[in-house]
Amino acid sequence: MKLGCVVLAAGQGRRFGDNKLLQVLGDRPVLGHVLSALPRERFVRVVVVASSQGVEALCNERGFACLRYPGGPQSESIRRGIGAMDGLDGCLFVMGDQPLCTRASMGKILDAFLAHPEAVVRLAWGETPCSPVLFPASYFTALKSLNGEQGGMAAVKSLGAEIRLVQAGDEAELWDVDTPADLEKIAMMRKKTCQK
Repeated sequence: MKLGCVVLAAGQGRRFGDNKLLQVLGDRPVLGHVLSALPRERFVRVVVVASSQGVEALCNERGFACLRYPGGPQSESIRRGIGAMDGLDGCLFVMGDQPLCTRASMGKILDAFLAHPEAVVRLAWGETPCSPVLFPASYFTALKSLNGEQGGMAAVKSLGAEIRLVQAGDEAELWDVDTPADLEKIAMMRKKTCQK
């Protein structure tokens, strides 16, 4: 089965006040943690959708293909990313600002999809669903028709999609960086985890 991955990294960071993806968290930028956690060997294609020169430079440095555009609503990032996935059986969407999401959890999502290839598979903590999300190719057309600030789940809501939740190893894997306070909380959690 051929799977692809889109990393959504085109946010403007308005609430953060700067480009949150390039903020240093421990030994690398926030986005660097996300890219390092990707199980790249399991994908035939990985693209990062970005609107910043700094993010594009980081991707180039790490050997990731980058689709750069001036920026816009979330739906445009999704449309651009899924447009690069034609011919594949499924696509995992990963958020560039979720630095504690682990390789193990992404692997569990991929394994669940291989077992249930018609289902949309999401990471969750208990009953709380989150990203990453893996969509079968049967929903690619719907994803390409999104508009405004709609996320990927809006594309499948009315289509009766089977949703399967995969449990994260820790609630902190679902945390994202929207504000400096979020980054501080994530840094503290990361420090605790590293000390175990």
